Amino acid sequence: MVLLGAMRPDAVLTATPPARSGKQRRGRPRKRGKPLPKPLALAHDPATPWQVLQIVLYGEARRLRFKECVAHWYRPCGSRRLRIIIVHVEHGAIGLRVFFSTDPTMSVTAILHGYAHRWSIEVCFRDLKQSLGFADSSARTRNAVERTAPFVGYCYTLLVLWFARFAYPTKAAVIPVRPWYLHKRGVSFADILRTAQRLLAPVDILDPRWNPDNLEISSLTLDLPKSRRVKCVA
Repeated sequence: MVLLGAMRPDAVLTATPPARSGKQRRGRPRKRGKPLPKPLALAHDPATPWQVLQIVLYGEARRLRFKECVAHWYRPCGSRRLRIIIVHVEHGAIGLRVFFSTDPTMSVTAILHGYAHRWSIEVCFRDLKQSLGFADSSARTRNAVERTAPFVGYCYTLLVLWFARFAYPTKAAVIPVRPWYLHKRGVSFADILRTAQRLLAPVDILDPRWNPDNLEISSLTLDLPKSRRVKCVA
């Protein structure tokens, strides 16, 4: 398993510990090698020049300046060798960001793309908590906790798939027009949930046609105006 993450600029980095040679000594082998410059020090080291990378992140073409090294970050990652990327940040007060991969052979582009893809996961967690009540669960027992998380995740997945397959193609999506958000191009989970609340409200879940035995063949057409009808599969 490859782990991608962010690192503190003042993280303590070390080299690979030297292998034992000659007569074996008592005691365990060394876990750390000699200290290496911290990411912040490496960023300000004129002896190591900045490299330039053209990359597309978050849907935008960017020109990044970066430095890289391979080292150990022992306290969080143990004896794993890490590829560490130091990215110069031109805007704001941060100055630089540091990323790492537990695969030392991974390219800089793959590391930055992989870390950028984490944003969609964070958005999913936010939607689960704020829109589906995942953070409000009062579960305390192990079984309750292990059932709540998958159930909320299944509901989220089913709503997204239902919207993509049935609601969006029929133009039945309920997407409000905000005068202050005219540059919006995508669909948020709030839009999906709003559409489901409006279109699925007339559905009678006690209707015999929604019996689990008929899942493969059961379908209903909601009692909506013809121009806004959407087919829903049980």
